Amino acid sequence: MSYNSSPLEEIKSRLDIVDVISEYVPLKKTGQNWKGLCPFHSEKTPSFIVSPSKQIYHCFGCGSGGDVFTFLNKYENLSFKESLDILAKKAGVQLKKFQRDTVIAGERENLLNLHRDAIVFYQERLKQKPIAMNYLKNRGINGEIQKLFSIGYSPDLWDALFSYLQNKGYKIEIIKRAGLIAPGSRGYHDTFRNRIIFPIFDLRGEVVAFGGRVMDDSMPKYLNSPETPIFSKGRILYGLNLAKDSIKKTGFVIFVEGYIDVITTHMYGFANTVAPLGTALTQEHGKLIKRFTQEALLVFDGDISGVKAAKSGVNILLEGGLNVKVLLLPDGEDPDSFLRKRGRDAFGSLLKKAVSVVDFFVMQSGDDSYPKGDIALVAHDALGAISKIPSSVLQGYYVKLLSERLKINELFIREELRKIRKKPQRENKHMENPGVQLKPRPMDEIYLLQLILQFPEKSYEIFDAVSEEDFEDPVTRALFKKMKNGLTDYNILITKCEEEERNLLTGLLFKSERLSGIRTEDSETELADPEKIFRDCLKRLKSKKRQILLYKLQDEIKSAELEKNDGLLKSLLQEKQKLLKES
Repeated sequence: MSYNSSPLEEIKSRLDIVDVISEYVPLKKTGQNWKGLCPFHSEKTPSFIVSPSKQIYHCFGCGSGGDVFTFLNKYENLSFKESLDILAKKAGVQLKKFQRDTVIAGERENLLNLHRDAIVFYQERLKQKPIAMNYLKNRGINGEIQKLFSIGYSPDLWDALFSYLQNKGYKIEIIKRAGLIAPGSRGYHDTFRNRIIFPIFDLRGEVVAFGGRVMDDSMPKYLNSPETPIFSKGRILYGLNLAKDSIKKTGFVIFVEGYIDVITTHMYGFANTVAPLGTALTQEHGKLIKRFTQEALLVFDGDISGVKAAKSGVNILLEGGLNVKVLLLPDGEDPDSFLRKRGRDAFGSLLKKAVSVVDFFVMQSGDDSYPKGDIALVAHDALGAISKIPSSVLQGYYVKLLSERLKINELFIREELRKIRKKPQRENKHMENPGVQLKPRPMDEIYLLQLILQFPEKSYEIFDAVSEEDFEDPVTRALFKKMKNGLTDYNILITKCEEEERNLLTGLLFKSERLSGIRTEDSETELADPEKIFRDCLKRLKSKKRQILLYKLQDEIKSAELEKNDGLLKSLLQEKQKLLKES
């Protein structure tokens, strides 16, 4: 996709990468740079560095790196065009019309457009279906809330939506990709039929999926869109697009279990409420919420399944660095039923009774969750959650609290925690790129690239003496080739790189600040002499190249001897002698 570099440069000059990334990742200033936990892999010690002077980021744990465009592309799973539009708007840069129009819409944009049209269809059909309108009215969901959550209805017809979307010009393949149709005995039919439709929005307010609920006792009660290029249920929280401002204002988020619970809590004034989409909470959900608050309150049903969901949620959110409290509702109640029976004030009073994670586990010792009186199992489960807290200070606080609640000596509690920590921990299945092993690359090739970046005045001398064929590693070779072809300004170079090249480049840009730490072949002292570093690298590269040629010549000499080709043999031996003299 080709964009002129000028709008990119203007956008980057107006935006501070630290400000942009801070909206997604908590950062702390360390020297001239900023540091935080990497959002692209699981880690407890920060290795994600952001440079305000270079306007780049790099993780020294997983190797991911880039500029502000790269970050948004990867974090939000956007196309380059979408990132460009968002950042241009943020920077106040007006993109020329031709820049937008020349981009061919990809699958993602087609899916977004299709969902925009589908939501209009469902909302129009709701107005035409009195039974569906009455169902919502009886649930206390008035017209204002219907509009706020864009609630719709799917008619009880074979292919009403399918025909509508085809008439809009969408091809069967993209409608199938969205999961809105399925094959049947009479051809394709609508996935959602005779259901109340709850559109699912991403953080930017784009509808990316749908949830459908029956109005009777039919099964399945709920039906959701499948995963698509624009929708992953482990990465989206229902209602967050509407709740994010309230979460920031109140300072905490309320997690509930379903669509109706979210809608009802919002209707009663608790607009900081969200829900996972028919799945357990994930670390991605935790990351998403940390952009707005550190405080989370889990409000789940008090039955066995609710307790199980709360335990799972506690572990996930604690591991993500959130402070967590838990509220289990009275038997047979959920937030929707409680609010409609007892009202806003009663629910608000109940929220104030939420307990710490330690008290939550201790409270379960008296019910069906544990064999009666099994304090050891209670302590083990509580410590399993505590062990996931990144902050050692918070861990200490909870250990002391657990000791007091169970009336067990704190030394024994700490010893049990130590045993749990020693056990190999399975990486959370929802976390991407756990335990990434970075590929080692030839150091001389790395040093030459660093020299070009830190001492651009030496670049022409390096380009004259070294060719891309001297580079063994394909990624260092590709970077060197781009530099030799004139891309020595890293701000432009970074936009022309493939992912592996970009990751290496950002790492080099940070490491080039410490080039004085490079050791040469014949010296154990730390030097900052670029001329000597260059000579040593060149010497080793040429020696390696000669060695490869000698091995190749030796094989050819053996073949010539076997074939008794005296003329070729003589020529090859002369070439070998010449190479040996050069060494």
